[in-house]
Amino acid sequence: MAPTRRVAICRENIRSLVSWKWCVVTTVAAIAFANVVMVLFGNTIPNILLMVFGNTIPGVFQAAYRTATVTFVLGAVLVFAMAWMFRARPHHRPRAYEIIIFDVYGMRAQMDGIRTAFKNHDVAWSYMKQYKEMYPLYNFALVSDANATRPTIYRYI
Repeated sequence: MAPTRRVAICRENIRSLVSWKWCVVTTVAAIAFANVVMVLFGNTIPNILLMVFGNTIPGVFQAAYRTATVTFVLGAVLVFAMAWMFRARPHHRPRAYEIIIFDVYGMRAQMDGIRTAFKNHDVAWSYMKQYKEMYPLYNFALVSDANATRPTIYRYI
C-alpha cells in the first residue's frame, strides 16, 4: 500500500469515530447508566451530592469568610484608631494669661499700676481692650504660660 493510501484510510477511520452516531450512542448510554444507578440506589446519591455541594462545602467557606471579614473590619478599626491617637495632640489649656505691653517702637515696655497677670482669657481680653482705650500709643499682646521661652500671642491690639 502506498503511503497516501494509508493516510486516507486513517482519516476515514477517524471520521467514523467522531460521527454524530457515536455521540448519540454515548449520550443514550450515559442516561441509561444514570437511570440504572437511580433505580439501584434510590435517591441517596443525588441527596448526598446535594448535601455536600449545597450545605457542607458552602458552610465551611461561609464560616471562613465570616471570620476573615470580622478580622479585616476589626483590623481596619484598630489601624484608624491608632492613626488617630498618634496624630491627635493633647489640648493644652493654659492655666494663666499675661498681657505684654509694647511701646511705639515695638519694644517691650513696663507700666506701673497695670494688672498683667490673669487666670481667665475673657478677663484678660477685657482688660486689654480697656488699656488700649486708656493708652492709645501702646500696643498690647495677650500670651499664655504654655511656652515661657517663646510665648504664643493669642490677641494683639
